[in-house]
Amino acid sequence: MPPFFPDDVAKAAFIRSDGECECLNNTHKHYGRCNNHLTFVMRGLDLPGGWEAVPIDAAGPPVLSNCQAICRDCLANGNGS
Repeated sequence: MPPFFPDDVAKAAFIRSDGECECLNNTHKHYGRCNNHLTFVMRGLDLPGGWEAVPIDAAGPPVLSNCQAICRDCLANGNGS
């Protein structure tokens, strides 16, 4: 299955995130925003620095306002916000 977000939207989310996980899920092992380090070229990889562009609203469109850059740890814990 192809990624939900086109590369340009995922790149814009990564830039907006300043290379840090945008997860705000308070059931994870962080308080507030996660801020784990993300590495741009590690998108889609389950390795240190790995991340994915994840929709805020799964039924929403594949646009930047519905996109968040989420680290592999938060993905393993059940997505982002």
